[in-house]
Amino acid sequence: MTDTLQPGSTSPPSHAELLGRLKGHALYRAALQNLPENTDWAAVPFLTRERLTEAFEAGELAHPDAVRVHLTPHPGGGWLPEYATRADIDAHGQAAAAAFARAGVRPEDHVQIAFGFHRFAGGWIMQDGFESLGAKTLPFGPGESEAQLDAIQKLGVRVLVSAPSFAQKLGEAGARVELLISSGEPLTSIAGRRERVEAALGCVALDAYASSEAGMMALETPEKNGLRVLEDWVHLEVIDPETGQSMPDGERGELVVTHLSKQAMPLLRFRTGDLTRLERRADGVYLPGGVFGNVGGMLKVKGVKLFPREVVFWLAGHGLDHAQHTLRLWSQGGADRVGITVRGKMPESVDVLLADFQRRFAIRLDALAVTTDHEGAGVLDERE
Repeated sequence: MTDTLQPGSTSPPSHAELLGRLKGHALYRAALQNLPENTDWAAVPFLTRERLTEAFEAGELAHPDAVRVHLTPHPGGGWLPEYATRADIDAHGQAAAAAFARAGVRPEDHVQIAFGFHRFAGGWIMQDGFESLGAKTLPFGPGESEAQLDAIQKLGVRVLVSAPSFAQKLGEAGARVELLISSGEPLTSIAGRRERVEAALGCVALDAYASSEAGMMALETPEKNGLRVLEDWVHLEVIDPETGQSMPDGERGELVVTHLSKQAMPLLRFRTGDLTRLERRADGVYLPGGVFGNVGGMLKVKGVKLFPREVVFWLAGHGLDHAQHTLRLWSQGGADRVGITVRGKMPESVDVLLADFQRRFAIRLDALAVTTDHEGAGVLDERE
């Protein structure tokens, strides 16, 4: 078993030590107790949200040294707790601080966070990192555009942390900052969105990837060549959502996350459900296109995996109403056919749009209808 991460390896550094430590954790005791000492990383079971729910109901998630509890919505309804010890908060803050420094945040900066600070992790994920860096951080919270604008102007806020849609709204109201750290909504995965937000705020906009379960995981640098993974905090891998097998670098698949040192509720090969690509480079591990969809509802079309959520991002990038579209599948002559009906204005060049769909999804789009009155969203699979 390898104890250091080698080029092309999918296992984290010192994973023998990691597995040995987690065998004593109530969340993993049953799953790991029979694994041999020299277990290959690919044989380690995945963690799912369903398993977390079972563990919560069985009282296996709480940690005696936890000093903070957040709640996270559960896709099936309800919520789950997220526990953190003081050591967890410090380790996460230090890893996030290093990422913020690479992004261009300075200790002397005023930073304004426009995410929630209530029962959900939200702004706390960012706050810990900025405080660890030493920046002057205002945990403003969401909404209240006029008050947000007033604080930005009077405090001389240099760095705004916000969802891109709200950031653009603030910019259109007159806010100006030098740096936006964007999370909570797609930024780089929707064509043209970064440019629109940057123009509104007069800033550089960088994409961040975080979740309530894992904390901060990746952040762009000013070079804008992908989101660099916080390798001191998490190990990321990409798998085929059908088979669970690791995907080669550059191939899209489901993102899987493992905490390297977390004490309370450590994640071990947790399936996020998020769609991404991963690249290992000389200076680190990157998500070159950010997160651009969800693996839920995956379809096999013409022998290719098609993810409906990724189609939503593609439509938004072309200025079409992604909230009002139908992805239709049917059979003709023994072959699959794919069509999209969407509300919006027909682009000047349909051929360019069709070519871009084929480039993005490796599937030929057989029909495209853009109307001003289409209603409804979803998948209509009429294949025999």
